[in-house]
Amino acid sequence: MNVKYKNYIVLSRKFIFQGDTLKAIKTLEKALDFAPNEDEKISILFEIADLEIENENFNNAKDIYKEILKTKEEPGAYYGLAMVGEFLKESDEYSIKNYKKAIDLDENYDRAHYYLALLYDKIGEKDLAINHFKTAISLNPYDYVSLNDLGSLYEGLNKDECAKKCIEKSLEINPDYGRALYNRGVLYKKEGKNDLALNVYYEAIDKFKDPFLFLNMSAIYIEEKRYKEALDILDTGLMRFPESVNLHYNKACVFSILGDKAKSKSEIKRAIEINKDAEVWASTDPDLMEIMGELRNDNN
Repeated sequence: MNVKYKNYIVLSRKFIFQGDTLKAIKTLEKALDFAPNEDEKISILFEIADLEIENENFNNAKDIYKEILKTKEEPGAYYGLAMVGEFLKESDEYSIKNYKKAIDLDENYDRAHYYLALLYDKIGEKDLAINHFKTAISLNPYDYVSLNDLGSLYEGLNKDECAKKCIEKSLEINPDYGRALYNRGVLYKKEGKNDLALNVYYEAIDKFKDPFLFLNMSAIYIEEKRYKEALDILDTGLMRFPESVNLHYNKACVFSILGDKAKSKSEIKRAIEINKDAEVWASTDPDLMEIMGELRNDNN
């Protein structure tokens, strides 16, 4: 192996260890000039692309993947193009095309199947999404993320028995996976098992970073007329997600139900500041129509 090549590689590892990704990239670029063969050069280019992504230089990474493909049809390069395409807000079709090219070159590319499934789900191609989730799971039966996401897709299609099997399998593999705990709670709620749903939601609080967890909990408390508990859980959620329009909105609903018009107005005004759509929602919501009418009069 060329001594200069070896030295640059060793030096790049030092910079990576130190967290100096810019120096690591510069050093790896120098190593390219002394790479002993095409495969080593491609390996370095992939490493540089990874570092560019870490630095959020997605256009740089995109150029590197294109450079790799000029030399060799690498499934990882098409996968990389698809990934950075999502970061760069390219069309869904652009990323789908590149994930498919990666799979054409390597049908066992489980992450390509997984992210392709997510995109198909996003654009409404549910059957294709299901097929690719299933492929990802068949390639890695311990892929609890894919199992949960497939379960979530099934739940959205009201195929609750299929959803339950997937989500329970996900939790068998990783009992602390917050998204699967959340989805278990969703299924319990659909079955009318409110207490079980709340128990699971509480278990998920420190494992699932999403305001919808607190929203769902508040909805159960509101349904059961447990308004103090609804306000408490909404306040807990807002401590973590102060810009959540849905949490402020539900808080406005609770205050309205309790007859505290001043606090209800304050919360719905905050919701509208965050997302103007909240004004439209509230205008047709029986819990808030009167509040919205008073707000309009206050502003006249």
